[in-house]
Amino acid sequence: SKIIKLNGYEFDWLESEVHGLRGHDIGVIAQEVEEIIPSAVGLKKGDYKGVEYHKIIPLLIEGIKEQQVQIEDLKEEIKKLKEK
Repeated sequence: SKIIKLNGYEFDWLESEVHGLRGHDIGVIAQEVEEIIPSAVGLKKGDYKGVEYHKIIPLLIEGIKEQQVQIEDLKEEIKKLKEK
């Protein structure tokens, strides 16, 4: 349920001496993540919030497993309907 609440974005980095990143990228917004998974957000240089993506991965794994159970249940239901 937490993963469903997150949004992915494409964006272009604004040049900054703080992070030194540039160009086009993809990610999530730290402030949004913080509302849902506070432990996955930390302070970076210059008091900027940053996402610790490795802390989101376990939730993604569990979400995929839950979806797979639903897929298998639906496959079984379709199979039973076809047999009728």
